[in-house]
Amino acid sequence: MSSIKIGNRVHLIAVPPGLEDFPELPTKATFQKCLGNEFTVTALTEEGWVELPIGSITGNKGEKIFVSPTFLEIIANK
Repeated sequence: MSSIKIGNRVHLIAVPPGLEDFPELPTKATFQKCLGNEFTVTALTEEGWVELPIGSITGNKGEKIFVSPTFLEIIANK
């Protein structure tokens, strides 16, 4: 079980393997832009995924990604 909680500050430390880019959905490129950046956890799914708001990186207000805690490092606990 992950120790990540809503409100924690985290770094994305790796891009999950197997991600691809599609013309209208540049998933891999989006994760690569977010790599190494700091985010505040805004939600946790029942499946254990962590929601991160990435609008400050992409310029798209309200944009978010969901990622496994495996690819995150906690830098500040709430």
